[in-house]
Amino acid sequence: MSTRVYWRSLLALLAAALFAVFAATPALAYGKENYQLGFAGTGVAPGTGFGFGFWGWCAFGGGNSFNSSGLATSGTTGDCNYAFYIHAPSGRVTCQQSVEVTAWKIQPSFPFADFFVTGTATNHPASAAICFGLFEGVFPSSFTNFDTLLPAAPGHYNLSGFLGGLTGELQVQVTAIP
Repeated sequence: MSTRVYWRSLLALLAAALFAVFAATPALAYGKENYQLGFAGTGVAPGTGFGFGFWGWCAFGGGNSFNSSGLATSGTTGDCNYAFYIHAPSGRVTCQQSVEVTAWKIQPSFPFADFFVTGTATNHPASAAICFGLFEGVFPSSFTNFDTLLPAAPGHYNLSGFLGGLTGELQVQVTAIP
């Protein structure tokens, strides 16, 4: 009977060790990621009944060019998802878009270096195209070397001062994965 207990204990220990290894291993569905980004913002035009908000994330991978610090400066894979809503006195609209990135690179842009991407976007639901169509050129369905306006340097950005006369906030988190 003690042999049975020994083997069960050994098997349980082995199962726990395997679980720990697999739980600590990233999924790598698109290959190794080089950057992960999260962003969110809200804005209200006081006294107008108009407001908007958005949140989203991007993951860029397939790094094929690196700087002297070992961080990728361009790559071949990526995925982004974001949702956007508008509230106005005449009604509300909410939509979501997913982006399949086929190439990305970091390029100088004012006031800092940004991620520029090539890829295609899909609206969810398809009828939500009207939401993204409100901002000509900002949310294209297909694009080449498109400036995301997302900063490329790792860190947390509070960009709320860029909202002009609106009240609200704009937050961006960029994480580099060496």
